[in-house]
Amino acid sequence: MGIIFAILSLSFAGVNDLVFKKYGQERRPVGLFLACVGVIWTVFFLFLGVARQTLHLDSATLVIGSIAGLFSALANILLIEAMKRTGASVASTIYRLNLVFVGLLAFLFLHEAMTFWKIAGLATAVLAVVFFSLPSKEHDSRHKLAGKFILVLLVASFMRACMGISYKVASSLGASDELFLAINGVWWSLAGLAYYAIREKDAPMTVTVARYALLSGLLICGIVLFLKLAVNHADASVAVTISQFSFLVTAPLSVVLMKERFTVHKTTGLTLAAVCITFFYLAR
Repeated sequence: MGIIFAILSLSFAGVNDLVFKKYGQERRPVGLFLACVGVIWTVFFLFLGVARQTLHLDSATLVIGSIAGLFSALANILLIEAMKRTGASVASTIYRLNLVFVGLLAFLFLHEAMTFWKIAGLATAVLAVVFFSLPSKEHDSRHKLAGKFILVLLVASFMRACMGISYKVASSLGASDELFLAINGVWWSLAGLAYYAIREKDAPMTVTVARYALLSGLLICGIVLFLKLAVNHADASVAVTISQFSFLVTAPLSVVLMKERFTVHKTTGLTLAAVCITFFYLAR
């Protein structure tokens, strides 16, 4: 079931990536957007927890939920900042390679076994991300990777990996899923407001921002809910890695809705991602 939940998480992420892409096509405030998403995220899981009567606050839920939320919020903000200087293709490639950090952290701190199929799956995952993210020639000339932002992207990637590991730690400590995820959303709101105050304080709140935030917030609720269920049922190195393959959904949707070209690189990346999921299925 863990792999199925991870695939559901990546499906929501694939649609949300398209929403992010549409939102970023015009100059709109990022901080307010993140803050609104965080509010929707928090409210959704508080209501879900009330409905399921699972809102049991303890120190593990509060601490690990705050750590995961802070890592997630900071990782996304660093990614946004790095994208402005490096271009989306390069930035997203390095960011998605957090799956390597996840594999190492899971092996070192969660004592997850590194079997042949897992190693093969991780190696294939790296190749899938690299192939899918290879820029076209026109983007090569437009975006020069600023050396100092390599470190920023690596830090963002590491933080995203720590978020995934935190989800597994929360499961092992018996934290309330709904309250854990609601706390994550609180940190997104706080980080978004801080980003807005520091970088975008003159940007106005509009109906368009609210609409995008509502749609993205609901999609992100699906992402994190199914990711949490995935790590509850499978190793973090498997669940988190598979959940990174949102481009399996984003790419076809981009071709249909945004008339993007389906290149050989993208086709190869999608194929390798499918092979990676097969390897992880064999590693069960």
